[in-house]
Amino acid sequence: MAPPTVTSDSNQTYERMKEVKQFDESKAGVKGLADAGITTIPAMFVNPPEVLATLKPSPFTGAEIPTIDLAGVDSPDRRSAVVKQVKRAASTVGFFQVINHGIPVEVLDRAIAAMKAVHELPAEVKAPLFKREMEGVSLRSNMDLYHSNAAYWRDTLLIQFGPVPINPEEIPEVCRERLIDYNERTLPVKDLLLELLSEGLGLSRGKFKELTFGEAVTLSGHYYPYCPQPDLTIGFRSHTDPGILTVLLQDNMGGLQVKYKEGWVDVKPVREALVVNIGDLLQIISNEKYKSVDHRVLASNCREARVSIATFFNPGAAENMYGPLEELTSAGDPPRYRRVTYKDYMHKFFNKQVDNKSQTDYFRI
Repeated sequence: MAPPTVTSDSNQTYERMKEVKQFDESKAGVKGLADAGITTIPAMFVNPPEVLATLKPSPFTGAEIPTIDLAGVDSPDRRSAVVKQVKRAASTVGFFQVINHGIPVEVLDRAIAAMKAVHELPAEVKAPLFKREMEGVSLRSNMDLYHSNAAYWRDTLLIQFGPVPINPEEIPEVCRERLIDYNERTLPVKDLLLELLSEGLGLSRGKFKELTFGEAVTLSGHYYPYCPQPDLTIGFRSHTDPGILTVLLQDNMGGLQVKYKEGWVDVKPVREALVVNIGDLLQIISNEKYKSVDHRVLASNCREARVSIATFFNPGAAENMYGPLEELTSAGDPPRYRRVTYKDYMHKFFNKQVDNKSQTDYFRI
C-alpha cells in the first residue's frame, strides 16, 4: 500500500480512506502485511507525534502491578486478606494478576497455542472469518478502523460465548476444543473475582451475580505480529475497557502497559497468572471506589508474534438500568454518574467519536 502523496487536508482524508478500504477488503489483516515482508508500514498505521512521544521510556513511577495469590481463598481468614488485596489493587492501579486460580497451566498453554494457530492459518482459509458484525465468531483488524486517527498493529478473533450460547461449529476447528475448554474454566474464576470485588465494597458476596454481571462473555484473541517500525505505530492504542471486568491471559512476550500518574507501568508476564482489570461500568457502579485505567500494548520488532486472550465479562440483562449503587452513595458521596440501560451504554461506546474520552466521561453528572 503506497502512502498518500497529496497534500491538501481533503485529499489526504480521501487517500487515507482509500488505503483503509483497500486494507479492509484484503481480508488479510496486519498478519498479511507482516507475511508480505514489508519494511515500511503503511501510512494509515503511523500514529501522530503526540502518541509516538509517549512510547519512549517513562520516568520511574514507583508503581507496580500486584500479584495476588488465590490459594486457600475459601478459608475465612485467608479470604479476608485476599479481599483486602483485591480492593486495594482495584481502587488504585485498577489492575492485578492472580495466581493459583484453579486453571491448570496446560490449559493456559493450549489456549495460547490454539489462538496462535488460528491467526496463522493460510490467508485464504481465514478470509471468510473477516467481517465487521459483532455476533458469533469474527476475525477483524482494528474495530474502529474507519473512524480512528491511526490504525494499530493487531488482529483479533472475537467469539461471543454469552449470554446466548454459541454454536460450537462456528468456531474454527483448529482452535475450537481448546478455546471452549479455556472459556469454561475461566467462568469459576470470574465468579470468584466478582465475589471478592463485591465484598471489597462491603456488599454481599452474591450482589454482582444478582445484577447479571458476567453473564455476557466475549473472548477476544489478539495477535500482534512482527512490526518493522514499532517506533511509528502501536499494538493497541491507549484505552479503558467499557464493561465490568476483563480477564487476560498473555504469553511471555510482554508489551502490555498500564497508565499510572504521568508514566506507563509494564504488566510483566507472570507464569500461570491471569491479568485482571476493572472496566468503566464497574467504576460507575462503584461510584469511583474502583478505578478503570488506561492501558495499551506496544508494537514490537520481535520476530515472534505476541498472543493474548482477553475475556470481557459484562451484564447479561441489556435492558437493566445501571448506575452507582445506592449502598455506595451518601450525602457526603453523592452519585457521580447518571443511570443508563446497558444497551444504551454500549450503543454509546460503539458510536462515540474518537475524542480521547473514556466511556465514563459521557455519563458523569
